[in-house]
Amino acid sequence: MNKINTDVNYRTMAGNARLVMLGESSHNPAIYKFEAIKALKELKKVGFTYFAMEMLPRSMQDKVELYQRTGSGFNFIQQYFTEYWARGYLVPQAYGELVKAAREVGLKIIALDLTLEEMDAIDASCGFDYAEAKKCFDSHTVRNLVWAQNINAILNQSNQNRVVAYMHRWHAVRAAGYQEGLDTLVKVGGVSTIRFIDFIGGTACYSQRSCKGYSDEKVELKRQYFYREGFPFKSAVKSYQVHLPENGI
Repeated sequence: MNKINTDVNYRTMAGNARLVMLGESSHNPAIYKFEAIKALKELKKVGFTYFAMEMLPRSMQDKVELYQRTGSGFNFIQQYFTEYWARGYLVPQAYGELVKAAREVGLKIIALDLTLEEMDAIDASCGFDYAEAKKCFDSHTVRNLVWAQNINAILNQSNQNRVVAYMHRWHAVRAAGYQEGLDTLVKVGGVSTIRFIDFIGGTACYSQRSCKGYSDEKVELKRQYFYREGFPFKSAVKSYQVHLPENGI
């Protein structure tokens, strides 16, 4: 892999991009959400205007906008995370803090995803074999298509609009041969200045006393905070990885 840089600077990684995708290598570590808060604060200062989020369904956009306008209704959003995104200890709360931070820095929050009911209906009509043979689109692909359409609509409204989007890494880039990533789908919509930043390492806790390190680095790097250019899998855009220290909770 490329040389590590211990001066983790999101403005440098973003460059002139109009879309920066922040990808979680796993939903389990709460620390990724807090690192995303740092990224939002830095990127807002250089002109980013929107924050789009996988973890909120489009059906909740009115609730999100109410919270954005008035500061009221956050409990409804937090309850959604608690019910559907309990991927580890403090994870639902960390997603909630990410939404709060986006509002506090002045980014307009966009709920990207389909509902679970919509996903189930799509997969019921498009089984794995048919999806793999590209005879239909499974829910993963439909989600990416909907997200890309939404992001492109925002970016095409004004040249001043810039989006930070938060999601699992396998939505940002191709998850399988039949599951195109946003790195290519957004380009099809006419936006070519895109960056992908992948969060790796860190610690995931499943209770107050049960935690697991998520770093795949050698021993001397496991506890270091750094970034490097590149992504170990296929990506259609310029990509980076930010490594969180394995002892960071």
